[in-house]
Amino acid sequence: MTTDSSLLAQAREWQVLLHSGRATAADHLAAKAWRERSPAHEQAAGEVDRLWALLGQVEHPVAVPPGNLASLPPPRRRHCVRWAVPLASAALLLLALWLPQGAWLGWYADVATAPGEVRSVELDDGSILTLNGATALDWTLSEGRRTVRLYRGEVDLQVAKDSSRPFIVEAGPARIRVTGTRFDVDYDGRDVVLAVTEGQVQASDAVSQPLAVSANQQVHWRADRIQQVQPLDARQQLAWQRGKLVFRAQPLSEVFAALERSQRQRVIFLDDSVRELKVTGVFAHDDPQAVLRAIESALPVRLVRLPGLLLVSRA
Repeated sequence: MTTDSSLLAQAREWQVLLHSGRATAADHLAAKAWRERSPAHEQAAGEVDRLWALLGQVEHPVAVPPGNLASLPPPRRRHCVRWAVPLASAALLLLALWLPQGAWLGWYADVATAPGEVRSVELDDGSILTLNGATALDWTLSEGRRTVRLYRGEVDLQVAKDSSRPFIVEAGPARIRVTGTRFDVDYDGRDVVLAVTEGQVQASDAVSQPLAVSANQQVHWRADRIQQVQPLDARQQLAWQRGKLVFRAQPLSEVFAALERSQRQRVIFLDDSVRELKVTGVFAHDDPQAVLRAIESALPVRLVRLPGLLLVSRA
């Protein structure tokens, strides 16, 4: 039977906490209760246990004095082949646990920003792209069109006017077409928000007819489909351009998603029940620790800080 990927992810998260050196007795009891919740939970925990144990069995190469190479036993080819796949899986587990969320995007994008970094790039046509933290994108300027592909993150685009070369932005399910204007695109890897500050753009998904979105309007894409046009809430949606983070009764899951753009720390929820707790407040974009302090003081949550990792559970 194939183990559900979401259960494997939760099992890995419990494993990290229990081996962090900061787990309390209550954490150990909660992990045991999670494991005993169903056979599927037990299977996921067992798979992670086996992989974790494998990480401790990787042996260091034996040092051999010069001139004693002849005394080495012949290589055990079958043994190496047998362990190749598990060792590769162990490496992937380490990457999944410790590599910052979305970090791999920067390996092949034309430009990528680190969490907390804001950078402006001027294209050859005179357009200016301002990238928020943890953003990755590519661009192509050809004779007939200009294209930006946003892999993840948020970007403000000041598009130089050129009626002969439309400017196309692709972000997940979103397709945005302009000839010259200013707008902001926010893509978290699942949903997209388009906020238009100047001019007008044409927005669509894979099947719908394009919608006209004008200045001071915004539109969302959810479940790959474009939604209705709404008035722009610039104070919240564009707060990052003013160096602010603005939350209005937003779920904790969305708040931490925003924080991942301003700090090098992956967030893992050990208790799904806290994801929907609401946060309201205005904070400095470059001070994510202030948000964490406010969350700890105002909500019934416990935050465990590890190197590059933040574990969230109910207090």
